[in-house]
Amino acid sequence: MSNDPQAPSSDWYERAFQIDYLRVYKHRNDEEARKQIDFLTRVLELEPPLDIFDLSCGDGRHAIEWARRGYQVTGLDLSNDLLERARERADEAKMEVSFIQGDMREIPFTASFDLLVNFFTSFGYFREDAENEKVLHAISKALRPSGYFLMDYLNREHVIKSIVPEDRKEIDGAVLDQLRWVSGDPHESGSHVRINKQVTMTERGKSRSYEESVRMYTLDEMLSMISESGLRVTHTFGDFDGQPVSADAPRMILVGRKNT
Repeated sequence: MSNDPQAPSSDWYERAFQIDYLRVYKHRNDEEARKQIDFLTRVLELEPPLDIFDLSCGDGRHAIEWARRGYQVTGLDLSNDLLERARERADEAKMEVSFIQGDMREIPFTASFDLLVNFFTSFGYFREDAENEKVLHAISKALRPSGYFLMDYLNREHVIKSIVPEDRKEIDGAVLDQLRWVSGDPHESGSHVRINKQVTMTERGKSRSYEESVRMYTLDEMLSMISESGLRVTHTFGDFDGQPVSADAPRMILVGRKNT
């Protein structure tokens, strides 16, 4: 496990989610979104009409699929670049989705949604735990009483066990270099543990870089924070095939409801 001396800046998320992000994570595609929505629909026995909020919606791959199935959908993201692409994709698909720009800590709705979804580790971005807790309180505030939520979060044990410190690959004619490291002590109770990444894209002789840094909470830590925000977890899964959370499971998927 390596520690990079230059930690990512605390506001890294304001620069990371631009068009290069879609190239780096191109495997996170529409087919994956369909399978994930299929899974949640089965688990919660969902049927339209419902009002759904996609928190950190990115380029809209989940939001558009929900709309295609007959749900009313609102998506929020901080990145104007990704939101512009989301609106283009919705227009191309002839789907009506409301996409808004905003901060996940300040969702501008109260008791407005039946389901809120938060896919692909869009949590733990902030340096202070209190700021991450604000996200959970914002989720609770946006949901109607007994409304459902899903958080698709990383599994700390699996990340630490399987981390690849660095790699290089070609993507669409560009060279992608990725450096990863864990900060904090996973063996020390209460330690501020994060997974950090530096991404460099080199294309036509020019390089550009951005950083990522995500707080890695344990399952017990997540359950405690969620409970304190007025939500309760009813299901936990280690992937979208339904396996349990374990050291070998790639994800920590938390499904639950807002308290009445």
